[in-house]
Amino acid sequence: MQKPPKAEEDSWAFQPIGAPFPEAPVRVPGQQNQYVALWYKHGKPIHGRAWNNDGVVQCSLPYKGAELTTKLQLEGQIQILQYKGDFKILGFWYEWLPVKQRHEDGNRELVKCGKSTPLLIRCSDQQHRVGYLDLDTEIALVSYNNKTEKYEGGMTDNFFAIFRNFSPPPVVKIYEDLWVDVRYNDNFPKNALLAEDRPLKTETGAMMKQYIGLWYKHGDAVFGRAYPDQSGKVRAHFGKNNQETAGPEVGSMQILTLPEENLRGIEYKWMTTKEGMTSGDWTMVKTGQSAPCVLRDAKGVEMVANLDLKTNRASAGYGGVEKARRTV
Repeated sequence: MQKPPKAEEDSWAFQPIGAPFPEAPVRVPGQQNQYVALWYKHGKPIHGRAWNNDGVVQCSLPYKGAELTTKLQLEGQIQILQYKGDFKILGFWYEWLPVKQRHEDGNRELVKCGKSTPLLIRCSDQQHRVGYLDLDTEIALVSYNNKTEKYEGGMTDNFFAIFRNFSPPPVVKIYEDLWVDVRYNDNFPKNALLAEDRPLKTETGAMMKQYIGLWYKHGDAVFGRAYPDQSGKVRAHFGKNNQETAGPEVGSMQILTLPEENLRGIEYKWMTTKEGMTSGDWTMVKTGQSAPCVLRDAKGVEMVANLDLKTNRASAGYGGVEKARRTV
């Protein structure tokens, strides 16, 4: 089967290191904060991983025996894979499969630049990270913790690569949390999950709808309140390290969304942590050791906040500071 003639090419956004993410970045499956990056050294393409830290692009790319992460090492900027649209517009969708399937006939093609293809590698510490496979040498490299790891030959067969699939995507129910990548001042997503299924009380006594935002501070997941302004643009507030982060400095973030009702394979329910821990039917929405919650202060003001599961400390960014209290 041949791919449709209307299929578009891959889209790679040139992105300065330290700038907010481009629109519609392609996130790695099973990884909350990891994206596909591309860089060229002496004209040779090299793939690695990018992630969101303090709302801006950071990255790691393997080059020979070194891990490259800084502006100086990477000459200022990289590229990030995007998916701007849907199957009807682009004529393909991305699918992650074992790289050995590139030899099979079918209506797919491997995403590659030159002889480099991004590869999701299970590293020696059992964490999954994007590196690349050299299709000439069959050697894969991945970088982390100021080093690179090398895998070759049959060792790489079951690592996942990203393919362009030209057949219509299957209609399946969604059984995991759906986080949409947005930037400050983007259009607010229409299907965001409403906190506590109701408007929350503000400092003026008015009621306001708040939604679940996720941001990263020094690599740690931080939940906070997101909402649309009067023009429907993304606004958000986060509290961490005795500071509030709000406004354009948020840069890039994620918002928890709901799939279409007929595709929804999970249900969300707001309850106390005690209720959730004693129920065998529910699992907490969380990332690492952080979970979203609603924080109520002494005046009854309600804010979507971050619950640190290690310390039972809930905190939110408000009025330029981080407001916090212990939970029970």
